[in-house]
Amino acid sequence: MSEGGSEPGRYRASSEWLARARAVIPGAHHLSGRPLLPGEEGPSYMIRGQGARCWDADGHEYIDYIGAFGPFLLGYAHPAVDAAARAQLERGSLLSLNHPLHVEFAERLVARFGSAEMAVFFKTGSEATTAALRIARAATGRRTVVRCGYHGWHDWCLPVEQFVPTGLAEQVLELDASNPGSLAQLLKEAPAPVAAVIVAPEMILPMQAAVFHELLSTTHAHGAVFILDEVKTALRIKPGSFQEHVGIRPDLTTLSKALGNGWPIAAVVGNREVMRAAAGLHLSATYHGETAGIAAAIATLDFVESHPVSEHVWSLGERLIAGLNASAAQWRIPAVAFGEPLPPMPFLRFTSVDSALNDRLKARFYREVLARGVLLHPRHLWFVSYAHSASDIDRTLEVADTAFRLAASELGA
Repeated sequence: MSEGGSEPGRYRASSEWLARARAVIPGAHHLSGRPLLPGEEGPSYMIRGQGARCWDADGHEYIDYIGAFGPFLLGYAHPAVDAAARAQLERGSLLSLNHPLHVEFAERLVARFGSAEMAVFFKTGSEATTAALRIARAATGRRTVVRCGYHGWHDWCLPVEQFVPTGLAEQVLELDASNPGSLAQLLKEAPAPVAAVIVAPEMILPMQAAVFHELLSTTHAHGAVFILDEVKTALRIKPGSFQEHVGIRPDLTTLSKALGNGWPIAAVVGNREVMRAAAGLHLSATYHGETAGIAAAIATLDFVESHPVSEHVWSLGERLIAGLNASAAQWRIPAVAFGEPLPPMPFLRFTSVDSALNDRLKARFYREVLARGVLLHPRHLWFVSYAHSASDIDRTLEVADTAFRLAASELGA
């Protein structure tokens, strides 16, 4: 590998797969349609994951902090979780009627979250957030909602886009994450009484418990349901996830990602008063009752409850954030690492007032870390898993220091 970046042709196999994909997949990428880096300066295809590592189509190994965008709290291919799912597959994972695991899973979720008395389950986070709003509308008899953060890909999450039905912008209002205190005015001036306020906690920065208490009380003062979208944060903080960390009891909570450690599973949990409105609502889909994902989720909960998972990811996240900040300062790079919102979910932001400089620094930094075997995302928060080790953090910081040193050449460009 050259001192100034990856060698030519490093990602040749990824490039070949990408060329084939352009003919049959719109945008070529199944996710956001955007590669990690412009052009073909980074890997596009992964073929295997194990623990905290993954391997791309060209055979390069990475310490992975993307983790498929958050599901792998315990690491890829966790033996206990995958064994539970495989055993359930052998029994027939999708049957014609209810399954006892449905009840056991709901009981486990209710026991895990102090704010929960009932639960319903789905397959994806987008389904969970959409269902939570439907339940809230049914409970309140209202239709308008307030959102804050990323809640999935469904139409209501993108109310002002031209490719969704008209009228959504009047029914789905957006709270400014940088000014959470504006919620009271937003609710007061809403064109119709609001059914629910749904908040993704990682969007509220800086993270302060008092802010979330105020959001909850303001929502209730207007007769609305407060929904905490813990699709990203759940299970990463002990014992009761983000809501217990800040000391609130949301009416509804949405869960997914880490819940099944890579197996598709999601849920909405909440207090009985609101959740009973879900009885008789059309929330069902063919695969919602599939039990391999539920078995994986129960095994994940078993592991999280018997191992110091949250302590481990918190400690390593703090270590990674501190090391990145020290290295950036050493090389005088305008950048800050922080938890989004907490250490197990770190990120790095370039902070120059010159946006063009930020773009150059970001491109160089991420190109260099990828070429040296560390998988970080330039636009999405990262995730520390239980499979990451202290030596992984040390290696990551060593690579990041080299990347900052090389990126420093852009300061005089």
